[in-house]
Amino acid sequence: MVTRSREIRGRKAFADLMTNLLADPQLLRIRVISAIDAKGTTFRFRSVVERRDGTALESFDAGQIDADGRISLLLTFAGPLEESGKVDEKA
Repeated sequence: MVTRSREIRGRKAFADLMTNLLADPQLLRIRVISAIDAKGTTFRFRSVVERRDGTALESFDAGQIDADGRISLLLTFAGPLEESGKVDEKA
């Protein structure tokens, strides 16, 4: 799992991260708020972490699926994407 601030490598490190997240007494729920778009070796979806104080953190996740059908890479972007109104013609 790669975020803007760190990398979490391996099942144990990821399991520890999820254990800590789920143990947070302020966590109300985690919801997937889009379709899960999975085609070939890639996937993407949007989710939101809702907290008991009424705040929420949206994220966009995308990744890669290996030949065995397992997630081999997960990229997580915290916060909603902002509309820029510009089109990048180089993209």
